[in-house]
Amino acid sequence: MTRFMIALGLVAGMTTLPAFAQEAPADVDGNGTWSMEELMATYPNITEDVFAAMDTNADGEVDPAEFNAATGAEPPAQ
Repeated sequence: MTRFMIALGLVAGMTTLPAFAQEAPADVDGNGTWSMEELMATYPNITEDVFAAMDTNADGEVDPAEFNAATGAEPPAQ
């Protein structure tokens, strides 16, 4: 149920799932993860709640595994 709610929030809050494969979020600082600001550059409609749901270890960054778990897709190459 939680995974469904995250996916639903991502679809509603960010964009359609096919766009994940087309637009890679930019890892501006090159640390291998995405901050809220980095994801907002690609997905301007992302909310803090959606970001928090993606950031399962609550470290303030979304890593590739968290991105994959939230979207059901491999993260785009950085």
